[in-house]
Amino acid sequence: MKKVLSRLESLADTVGYVGPPMELVRKGSHYMLKTIVAAIEKISTFFGYIGAPLPFLAALIIFYEIAMRQLFDSPTRWVSETTAMLCGICYLLGGALTMKNDGHVRVDILYSRFSKRVRAILDCLNFCFIALYLGVMLRVIWPYMVQSIKLDEHSYTAWNPMVWPMKILLFLGFVLVLLQAISKLIKDLHMAVTGRPL
Repeated sequence: MKKVLSRLESLADTVGYVGPPMELVRKGSHYMLKTIVAAIEKISTFFGYIGAPLPFLAALIIFYEIAMRQLFDSPTRWVSETTAMLCGICYLLGGALTMKNDGHVRVDILYSRFSKRVRAILDCLNFCFIALYLGVMLRVIWPYMVQSIKLDEHSYTAWNPMVWPMKILLFLGFVLVLLQAISKLIKDLHMAVTGRPL
């Protein structure tokens, strides 16, 4: 322990820090938590913004299908499945960003009346249920995803697109939501313990 404290003090001297060593540890752990949360939130935002424009692309494709069917009497085989896939990708990649922005549906009748600290404690308890649900979903999806990749699974429709990329995105979507839930847990624990936002 003495070696750790002496190293911390030498580090503090190097950066010009004046104060007790434990305060340096507290500031370092606070910075580390903020860095982890920021990294997870950047990942959630990145994937959420990838998925965000896809419904508009799906709408354009549907418009194309209507034009081809009505004007040229030439319906397509691929539009129905493509629009379902695009909207599904948007849903899967947008879940984490929605959680980051606190956009998921919640019953606010009682929740909104509590202080921020009590809400943080309730959210920490809620994390147990979220983690359980996401853990079960990831456990169930994994073997289906692996099998789909091995078999080079297709939809077996007239268009016959590959299905395994969607199963990868399904797994990725749940991983992203789990990461964002961990980020929220870190912020909620900090608020519950200190009474201050991270």
